[in-house]
Amino acid sequence: MSVPIVFSTGSLHPFGLERVFGWAAKAGFDGIEVMMDDRWDTHQPAYLAELVERHGLPILALHPPIYAGAWRLGREETLVRSARLARRVSCPLVVAHPPPPGPPLRRWAAGPLAAAREDATVAVENMPANSLGFFGVRRGSCHLPEHLAGVGDVTLDTSHVGASGADLLAAREALAGQVRHVHLSDSNLVVGKDDHRLPGKGRLPLKPFLAALAADGYPGAVSLELKPWPLGTPDPGVILARMRAALEYTRDGLRGTAAEAS
Repeated sequence: MSVPIVFSTGSLHPFGLERVFGWAAKAGFDGIEVMMDDRWDTHQPAYLAELVERHGLPILALHPPIYAGAWRLGREETLVRSARLARRVSCPLVVAHPPPPGPPLRRWAAGPLAAAREDATVAVENMPANSLGFFGVRRGSCHLPEHLAGVGDVTLDTSHVGASGADLLAAREALAGQVRHVHLSDSNLVVGKDDHRLPGKGRLPLKPFLAALAADGYPGAVSLELKPWPLGTPDPGVILARMRAALEYTRDGLRGTAAEAS
């Protein structure tokens, strides 16, 4: 079975869900990842189900709000509620941002993560390394494969790998048995800079990475999670053309096309 390629609505967050669903359907994506935010449109199951039916695109991942969502709840309760929402809209997976490694991660995994997993598959995302602060102290984040070794299912974000100075192919190997979802985008490999560039427009080995996923029988989806400006925002014609190009790049990679885009 081929790997589904989906489009994250967070890639075009200045636009409403209706337009993003429509563009993703026109471009030929297999599904949608909904980035939840402070708008009720991203939280209400009836409206989300209506979009799925109207555009013929299933929601294959939910991403809880990075900041305050429409529920105005704390991050831990928001994760649990997001998993319940995923069950209601027949979404198979929820992406979760973890706390720093060590005791905070262990407490979170035993508490809200375990509770959320009662309703949905929750894949914990690798985070970007933070750039050095004024005194050269780096805040801790789960940015290395070993940080996520014991948390179960994982979302592997390629831009976050690039921003962490890690090797993408080695990270995939280290987490091969855990990866259930992928956020795909490119990076210029500047530590601390989370680029989310168009695939093929940075320095990550994305084609070999995608080929390795497909060869290993990867069981999840690949979600294009980009920034709005490289997609040509606000021009709808440019946006649609670049969405199609990114989709074709990803399909080529999953088919094992070896040559990287220049």
